[in-house]
Amino acid sequence: MIRAGGRGPIEDVDLRGVRSAAPTDEVLGAIAGAGAIVIGPSNPIVSIGPILAVPGIREALSATAAPVVAVSPFVHGAVLKGPTKEFMAFTRVPSDADGIATAYEGVIDGLIADERTERIPVLETDVLMADAAGRRRVAEQALNFARALG
Repeated sequence: MIRAGGRGPIEDVDLRGVRSAAPTDEVLGAIAGAGAIVIGPSNPIVSIGPILAVPGIREALSATAAPVVAVSPFVHGAVLKGPTKEFMAFTRVPSDADGIATAYEGVIDGLIADERTERIPVLETDVLMADAAGRRRVAEQALNFARALG
């Protein structure tokens, strides 16, 4: 599916073994002790979703005192690579800031995106990370935004 660029129909998302997975004490401790947590601009269904599906991870992120922010994978409404839109459509979640807020509901305190949503605080900014300078700019903005929320 990933290699085919999302073509295809999506019939199911099966996270084999996730119910028997468990975060280590070090992972839970890192989440609990973090000053800020940034979720990168990845597919919320098949990249970040499996992490959040591990028993205890979603709860740890919800319980941490650290502000948790996500960077939207959508740049001016488009996905730069991968089948994010197709997986969002499969789960009936819109491919926009509202959809990202829905996908991470109960986990994130804010969203870094180039569009607004009324569902959650948003740092509206250019999220294109075409080079090292762009990645640094978005990372710094994400940390500053998280700290401001905290």
